[in-house]
Amino acid sequence: MDHYVITIARQYGSGGRTIGQRLSKDLGIAYYDKDIIRLASDDSGIHPELFGRVDEYSSAKPPIFGAKSGVYSKELIPPQDKNFTSDENLFNYQAKIIRELATKEDCVIIGRCANLILDVSEFQNVLRVYVHASWDFRVEEAMQKMGGSQKDIEKFLRKDDKRKMEFCQRYTGKEWTDPSYYDLYLDSSVLGFDGVYEQIVKKYNAMRNR
Repeated sequence: MDHYVITIARQYGSGGRTIGQRLSKDLGIAYYDKDIIRLASDDSGIHPELFGRVDEYSSAKPPIFGAKSGVYSKELIPPQDKNFTSDENLFNYQAKIIRELATKEDCVIIGRCANLILDVSEFQNVLRVYVHASWDFRVEEAMQKMGGSQKDIEKFLRKDDKRKMEFCQRYTGKEWTDPSYYDLYLDSSVLGFDGVYEQIVKKYNAMRNR
């Protein structure tokens, strides 16, 4: 049986995660975000703290153990190799989990370049979504969730955008915000969270019924 996946890449403050959780609940499908690290750790035997350093939520750090950065290749380094815990291998284990999830169940996957890992040439039943918003909208949304001054919030948003951009570029060699890598490119500051949700559901249902 074919399985259907919604991947959501999003700017902080655009509501992408909130919308993803709502989709999961209303559509009755699984939701995956940071728990992908736990699954990758269980699969590889590598401590989850090491996966944290190549998580898109973490600050970019230089490769450890002499590993060089490169583009995702699907290849896994065996445990006996000195580069088993290299940044690239840690990313590849997360990618392995993402690919396995897409083949076994309907689900929503947040971030982690899932839209690129689930390449359209192999995974036709994937709806790839990018959720963004205006700067002022994002600042306002972030201020409702975080403490600190507006200056602190704006600094965080710039850092978060940079981190996600660098994460995608480093591990896939592609541009995180490039519309050509998405089926839907939605502005929540124009559509509102409900409008973004409705656009995704409409496209998802059309994909299932084609």
